[in-house]
Amino acid sequence: MRYGVVVGIIGIAVCGGTMSAAGDGLYELVVRTSDSLLRGTVDLEEKVTVSVKGDRMRQEMRGTRVVVTRRGKRYQKPGHHVTLDQLDRGRRYELDLDAGTYGEESFADLRRRHEEEIAAAEKTLGLKPGDAPPSVAVSVERPGERHQVHGRECERVILKAAREVVVVATRGSEPAGQTPSRFSMVFDLCVAHDAGLLGEVRSVEDRVADLAGMRGDLLERQLRIFGARRDSFAVFELLQHLLEREQQSLGGVPIRWERLFVGPRRDQPQVTLFRHRGEVTRIEGRTLDPGQFELPAGLKLEQPKLAR
Repeated sequence: MRYGVVVGIIGIAVCGGTMSAAGDGLYELVVRTSDSLLRGTVDLEEKVTVSVKGDRMRQEMRGTRVVVTRRGKRYQKPGHHVTLDQLDRGRRYELDLDAGTYGEESFADLRRRHEEEIAAAEKTLGLKPGDAPPSVAVSVERPGERHQVHGRECERVILKAAREVVVVATRGSEPAGQTPSRFSMVFDLCVAHDAGLLGEVRSVEDRVADLAGMRGDLLERQLRIFGARRDSFAVFELLQHLLEREQQSLGGVPIRWERLFVGPRRDQPQVTLFRHRGEVTRIEGRTLDPGQFELPAGLKLEQPKLAR
């Protein structure tokens, strides 16, 4: 599963107003993803636990990935991954508990590497800082429905966006044509307007994103890159970020959602390329063990793990 999608899984569950982190707390969510954007199909089911203690955040993901290649070969692989963000030390650890390895990087290095990647892409595409960002309309529908998700009331909101591009050929795809292809994305959300503890967790996630260069000006530059590219994955990333931005303007916290991305695939003009469903199953405020936010003993350093 691609790293950007993993971040989306975490971020969508806590998009509320920024608050100061007042204490320890955690939430759990269950997510299911079917991804056919590249060659083959990847189905992923995970339980994600996000916990915060002061200036430290832990994201733990346990799940199973099932891959079906374009040739029809099928294999299944379990996974247990943990990310430790230590804002007080300015460092991130990526733990692969199945392999017994970890990677370590400072937020400063993460941001610098992100800037270098963006600058290289801008140079390749001939983009300049003053270029206009891509213009894509996002519609917001409020059907007036209210639901209960694990005892919490939420309002259904539907966000939609679409884009037409002449897709370029990529490795393993059909030759490019001259006719624009239509891609569309729908976020079907159930938003709880009482953020509570999730809003406090969001404040820590916002600080992590700022330190790593995943928001603000660098994100705007990244959107221009996605807008200039002509491949399905770039269209997916562009629409995803624009809908997430609109989602954040709604206020409240999505506690259940479904995201669909539809477009052409080989000889089919419109198929589901990506489907992601998630639901927050538990929110709990309690004192957490500080040892959970430290690097465990016995893991082997494997620095290339952070080169995504």
